[in-house]
Amino acid sequence: MANLLYEWKEQFQGYSRNILLFFGFNFVWNLGLGMFGLVYNLYVKSLGYDQTMVGSIVGMSSLAAAIILIPAGMMNDRFGPKRVISFGLFCVIAALVARSLIADQHGMLISSFLGGAALAVVSATILPFMANNSSPQQRVHLFSFNMALVMVANVVGIALGGALCDFFHFSFGLEEILSLRVTLLIGAGFAALGVIPMFMFEKSEQEVRSQRERLQWKQMWTVHRTSLQVIGIFVLLGLLSSTAGGMIVPYLNVYFEDRFEASKTAIGIIVALGQGATAVAFLIGPMIVKRFGEVKSVVYLQLSSIPFLLITAFSANFHLSSVGYLFRQALMNAANPFYNSIKMSYVHRSMRGLASSSGEAVFNLGWFLASPVSTGLVYHYGPYYGYAYAFCITAVVYTLISCLFLVFFGKNRFKPIEEAES
Repeated sequence: MANLLYEWKEQFQGYSRNILLFFGFNFVWNLGLGMFGLVYNLYVKSLGYDQTMVGSIVGMSSLAAAIILIPAGMMNDRFGPKRVISFGLFCVIAALVARSLIADQHGMLISSFLGGAALAVVSATILPFMANNSSPQQRVHLFSFNMALVMVANVVGIALGGALCDFFHFSFGLEEILSLRVTLLIGAGFAALGVIPMFMFEKSEQEVRSQRERLQWKQMWTVHRTSLQVIGIFVLLGLLSSTAGGMIVPYLNVYFEDRFEASKTAIGIIVALGQGATAVAFLIGPMIVKRFGEVKSVVYLQLSSIPFLLITAFSANFHLSSVGYLFRQALMNAANPFYNSIKMSYVHRSMRGLASSSGEAVFNLGWFLASPVSTGLVYHYGPYYGYAYAFCITAVVYTLISCLFLVFFGKNRFKPIEEAES
């Protein structure tokens, strides 16, 4: 334990001012988004819409992100993250406020589309920003800590969101719809606090170099062929992963309500505990990498999450399903920092925006493709078998992804960019 704490202390002392400011931004940003994300699906249901409407809204947001992400990544490579993130952040806040107030079906779909597009602009900057403000030796710890920070922010936001809904409803006597709406607006307010550290970002040396080294599209295949091949592999794996995850992840809050009739506070606590367990997994993740390496760590963690996914799929007991959810959440997501570190290591700095945004784009495309399948299964087969079928499909695809990842990256087919330049 002492060695782990010393290791993290050494890492923090080496982080740049931009990274420390970024941590502040990412905490308040994800606290607000976590609160909003938990409550919004419940808000839609409280308006009298069925599960298919929830799926349509998730699908519209994901479709918008899939469309805008690659142009956003290219904008990031050209103009730098501060300009791109400033534009995106203000658009997201406006969209969150609009989504909190609109109850009309068409208005909800349009605002979800616009909100998904704006959020994509912000998310396209995150990985390139961290990569350009860190060294290769810092990235596993940096990506792990950042994701742990996001999980902690989500824990606070989700738990606070669920509790505030019930507090406004039962203690203040507000109608259910109004209590949900007020909570959504509070979530948007927390996210807006991210403006403060965002305005203090400065250009890094790597960012300046990447803008000088940008090439025309015709030259990229010749000069950066390996980077483009790596991007293509991650696009394939990302599409499979997001399609599988899109079957279950956007509906986990509704899953507990549909199958177990859990209260909103209970749902908030369970989802928040899942985020907390994932945060702990992120912090101990670098120790796993030291023992097994980045590639094997990704594969082992993903495969170990499958049994717990199946427990959640078939259990009719609320507590057992909750335990399965917690372990699946922690193990599956704990691999993400190493996954992203590998991606940024093998892609040239002038193409990191494209690499990040293409991954995000197929992630949202996968959710868009999966949403009607998942909600259709629940609609036709009910809250037990519908969710069970969706979870089983996800388990099979996740297993396939782990095997493919080992095939592509397990035998040193590619060489890290910084290592090739040294």
